[in-house]
Amino acid sequence: MSCGLRRSEEGGTLVEVLVGLTISALVVMGVAGIYYQMVVTRNYVDDSVAAYTQIQRAGAFFSRDTVQAQIVDDNNLGNDATLQIAVDQDTDIAGTEVLVLQWTDWNDDVVRVYYSLADVAGSSFKELMRTTRVNGNVVESHVAGENLDSSIDTETSLNRTRLEWVDDDKEIVRLVVTSEYGQESVTRMYEARPRARV
Repeated sequence: MSCGLRRSEEGGTLVEVLVGLTISALVVMGVAGIYYQMVVTRNYVDDSVAAYTQIQRAGAFFSRDTVQAQIVDDNNLGNDATLQIAVDQDTDIAGTEVLVLQWTDWNDDVVRVYYSLADVAGSSFKELMRTTRVNGNVVESHVAGENLDSSIDTETSLNRTRLEWVDDDKEIVRLVVTSEYGQESVTRMYEARPRARV
């Protein structure tokens, strides 16, 4: 009888091995699930931060320039019914112009800032380009916002990224900007009133 006891103490039964494997599998699945959630959350946060960064940068440039503007060029409205702004094209400016702001600074220099939507190679997204001319000479040109979605919104029939007058009085200009990274899409509106016209 003592021999039988000794043999069962030396190893585990098949049931014990199966229970151990089941517990191990549950632990591994739990760790894998946690890791997967961390990766998904990180990607979501990265995409959200990138999209918010682009729209905030575009909004900051737009707001600063618009409040200085004495003239808002809207001689060629794209659609009178929607008040969207589209201007005559300057072939030296990259992309399709959507807004031109002008003011005279304290040196009596005439500053014109051109906003345009430029294509991005290999992508359906656009870049918001900002080009500054002082007395007719280009002094600066850079990207004010990236990964912008300018497609037509099926609900509103308006571009997802656009510049428009808030009302018929043309006192306040609105920038609606949509940036998309990965699965994350963010839309914000910025409104600014140009300073008194000269």
